[in-house]
Amino acid sequence: MLYFPLFIELKGRQVVVIGGGKVASRKIEKLLPFEPKIRVVAPRVSSYIESLEREGRIELIRRKVRLKDLSDAFMVIVAVDSLRLQERVYKYCLRKGIHCNAVDSPDFCTFLFPALVLRGSLVVGVSTSGKVPALARAVREYLETCLPDNLESLIEELETLRKSLPKGEERAERLMQVIKEKMNTILQRLQKSI
Repeated sequence: MLYFPLFIELKGRQVVVIGGGKVASRKIEKLLPFEPKIRVVAPRVSSYIESLEREGRIELIRRKVRLKDLSDAFMVIVAVDSLRLQERVYKYCLRKGIHCNAVDSPDFCTFLFPALVLRGSLVVGVSTSGKVPALARAVREYLETCLPDNLESLIEELETLRKSLPKGEERAERLMQVIKEKMNTILQRLQKSI
């Protein structure tokens, strides 16, 4: 099954992460730039998660998850090995209309967590529709090496140009012309550095 990529705003929305180990830590690290309210529910957590709690960046509940912990969630990440718990949380989320991702169990997901490339406002999500997450990660790593560091300034320049032109087909054509010119320059620099 193919999954449709959808970019949604998470700022201020409640995200509950079940589990406190390495996988949960990685998911939280990827979520933080998007500024959701993160609640972690786990009896034991990594030192990284502890440090985030001390800094006031997340809420931490140190115990096993209860379904009522999810009642106000927009999104739930289940980062535990227990398939039974993954299925239980997934079924609850389905009933309540909550987005759910059970790590490494596509059957218990309403969405997949992509491999992310972040460069300022540019966000690239890579997915194999849950078939081979390691390949998505490898593609992400490759893309990171190919993208120039100054993309944010290019985005700002193009945004200013876009705002200065009237809406319509001419604006779209002019933007694509400038983007192609800029990308050709970037590609030429990359080829020279190889």
